[in-house]
Amino acid sequence: MLTLLLACTANNLNPKSTESDTALVEIHEDIDQAALLAAIESDVNRLQATAFSMAIIREGEVVWQGGVGNETPSGTPVTENTRFRVASITKPMTAVVTLQQVEAGCLRLDSPVDAYLDNFGIVQQPQLSATLTVADTLKQTGGLLDNAEQSGENGDGQIDNYLPIINQNAYFLSPPGRMYNYSNTNIVIAGALIEDCTDTYFRPQMAESLWEPLEMSRTAMATDTVLADQDYALGISTQIPNQVGQEVTMYADTYSASHLWPAMGAWSTAADLAKFAQFLMHGDEDILASELLAEMTTMQIDTEEGYPEKGYGYGIEVKKGIDIGGAHYPVTMLSHSGSLYGYSSHFLLIPELDVAVIALINREEAVPTESVSVALNLAALVDPVPFTVAVPAEFSDYEGEYYNENNIGEFILTDTEEGLHVSVPAFDDASMGYEPILQPVRPDNFRIIYDNGSTDDISFIRNEEGDVEYLRNRYYVGLKME
Repeated sequence: MLTLLLACTANNLNPKSTESDTALVEIHEDIDQAALLAAIESDVNRLQATAFSMAIIREGEVVWQGGVGNETPSGTPVTENTRFRVASITKPMTAVVTLQQVEAGCLRLDSPVDAYLDNFGIVQQPQLSATLTVADTLKQTGGLLDNAEQSGENGDGQIDNYLPIINQNAYFLSPPGRMYNYSNTNIVIAGALIEDCTDTYFRPQMAESLWEPLEMSRTAMATDTVLADQDYALGISTQIPNQVGQEVTMYADTYSASHLWPAMGAWSTAADLAKFAQFLMHGDEDILASELLAEMTTMQIDTEEGYPEKGYGYGIEVKKGIDIGGAHYPVTMLSHSGSLYGYSSHFLLIPELDVAVIALINREEAVPTESVSVALNLAALVDPVPFTVAVPAEFSDYEGEYYNENNIGEFILTDTEEGLHVSVPAFDDASMGYEPILQPVRPDNFRIIYDNGSTDDISFIRNEEGDVEYLRNRYYVGLKME
């Protein structure tokens, strides 16, 4: 809904045969294949998907991989080698190649971006622009306004052309380095830094530096490459602008935005992403120095989303304490998900257990909860522990007016007997209905519920003294006014 306001101001779902699957890999003793296939089928039916692909890693090896459905242009069965748009799982790939340039001495993580990019500088906020560092782009602390518009660019060379558009039209929601706030724009700038260092377009540099060394032969960005063999999943979207609510088939050339490739541009497969997962868990000095890989996969910033230990490394989420299958496990997970018109992707790694699962689906915002739980089977590896979440019961800390002059304007919060009351004049002016009481979900975190059933999460960010200073959403950051 915040995005909307900014714009204004299961057929053929039988699994592959057991014989086909077991011919690929030896099934690990922890994997109950019958239960796994039943869970996949249940997820696929619940999500109304027609293409699904998964790979499971145990003890450093792929122990199961396969696909469900035949929703490809050629009608051939979906396998672990069928391409899907993986959207934001591109981000950790971009982070690795950016860190390669740190290792090579071209970049310093603590140096400002404008020390490398002569054509970068936010016109509206030049002083803030000068403080954006290379590290900020990778750990999502850049503060820049997000952009995911699929505007039609397709091919190499568009990132450099996009920088002047960022300069003229983007702005900082918050000062660089102040807080985590997820934005595709941050990672696009990292892609521009890669091009500057290597004097090579982003896509071929990714192929040369990462995909080829890891033998990720089915990972690509160019539409022509995806169209060439027709072995890709057709997406099913209900969120295409001007067709919201209608099921629309997504072909490889239905939409594109190559200026956003570093953030969301990859097509990949469950089998290829399993190779990437093995690298992130075990390393390869020929690809990235172990010290930099360790930094990448360590929490660099707390996301302040109300979890005891949840943060972001460089291009990847880091969280200790995993809730899955109705239980809480005290293990650290590296993860990233992606969602783009017609596609969802899930990339889940637990290095301390040497376990990982990749799941790809041809529906946006689709979470395969049952199959991921069975695939990880954490109960066989670690004992669960009790865990409860304390939601806010006192609201006086949050009361007040929050303001951003560039975006939406005011959020007015009042502590009432009913709860934390919210008023957003810009929403009211745009006839965007919402419930007046915020729903508390975790410490310092609430949810706003709109009349159409959609929601947005809101976090309150405290200063060093412990006082609430900001109200944050991915698309809005408001400073608390005196």
